[in-house]
Amino acid sequence: MRSLIAYFLLLPSVLSAQVSMDDFLRATLEAPAIQVFDQQDIYLESNPYRLSLLRELEFRTESNQIDTERQDYALRLQPANPWEVKRNKEYFQTYQEVLQLDRQRELKKLLKTHYEAIIDWAYIKEQKKLKEEEQELERTLIKILEAQRFSDFFDADDYTQLKIDQVEKIVALEELYFEEETQRSKIEVLYPPAQNQTISWSLSELISIDEIEQVIENYHSAAEFGEVAYRQKQVELTQSEWALEKADINIGFLQAQYQQFRIEQDRSPWSIGMGVTIPISNPNKGNMTKRRLEMIKTEGNLTEAKHEQQTGLALMKKKVKTLTTRYNNLQNQLDSLNIDALASNLLEIKSSNPITAVRLKSSLIKSRSIAAFLQKEIYQAYIEYLWYAEMLQPQPLKNHLSPDLN
Repeated sequence: MRSLIAYFLLLPSVLSAQVSMDDFLRATLEAPAIQVFDQQDIYLESNPYRLSLLRELEFRTESNQIDTERQDYALRLQPANPWEVKRNKEYFQTYQEVLQLDRQRELKKLLKTHYEAIIDWAYIKEQKKLKEEEQELERTLIKILEAQRFSDFFDADDYTQLKIDQVEKIVALEELYFEEETQRSKIEVLYPPAQNQTISWSLSELISIDEIEQVIENYHSAAEFGEVAYRQKQVELTQSEWALEKADINIGFLQAQYQQFRIEQDRSPWSIGMGVTIPISNPNKGNMTKRRLEMIKTEGNLTEAKHEQQTGLALMKKKVKTLTTRYNNLQNQLDSLNIDALASNLLEIKSSNPITAVRLKSSLIKSRSIAAFLQKEIYQAYIEYLWYAEMLQPQPLKNHLSPDLN
């Protein structure tokens, strides 16, 4: 009973908790895909790949002259190839660096998904708010027309069309409710704690359009992160793998032999022998050829990654500037029209039809809807730009949608 009472007492506070953008973005660091890379990195830190200086230990025996009393014994040691030991260490160190860069790439993908979820949610909330305002104005128009039924202002066709428009707006609002629920499900999949919390992200609390322009203008390349750095390190990895295959050669042996019959001859029973392998040709040519082909492929991927980054940065920068210009022009036009003031003036004129003022406000809502759409497109292009600029994943993480970039 106490647990039940405590649950109901805590329930309002649980439901009133809000999902912060910072927590939502920070959750990417705890994603299973990122944890896998962290576990691999921890494992490689213990140097499990270190090769032993002794490659092989072999015990030998033979019957000298097929005489059971002349049994020989030998212990053969095969040392590791020092070049192979060195190349093996270089390979796995490079492999570990590749894993760390691959982790950055995966983190960037997850962050991009989270940023897009924030933008889509804020846009849907804005559209829903505008549709609700538009629906309220529609009801006001219908009430005014019904009150004017016996006046010269009444138009039956206009009244019928308003009723039709009202039904369409109800349907449009229901569709937005459905989109909101769908988007919430996506967010809860990305961040399970959101299931018991409210999400109140809005376009008004995101970074301003002017600040976005400043971020893009002050861009500095992050060459140590991202796709290009990963592709470059992959080239180095294939080169290390090729060098490792080349060094995988037996260099010889060191052998200690014991021959008991020599004691009877007053000679030492021990002897030491050694051999050095001089390869006529490398036996790993097949594997080396495969590594060379992989090297050519990774070099091609590197060139492609550089081209995609340069092209993507240019395209997204141009897109942000174009959309920003359109958004600012729309805002300036709306400010110059001053529809709210015009509607108030119309209401003060006794001979004017009040429906005109309401319709002016309705047209303003449509313009605000277009402005919200442009905002969404700008934010998405901005995140795409940060994607190509490799600015999403450097740690400590930065919230690029917050006004202060915290």
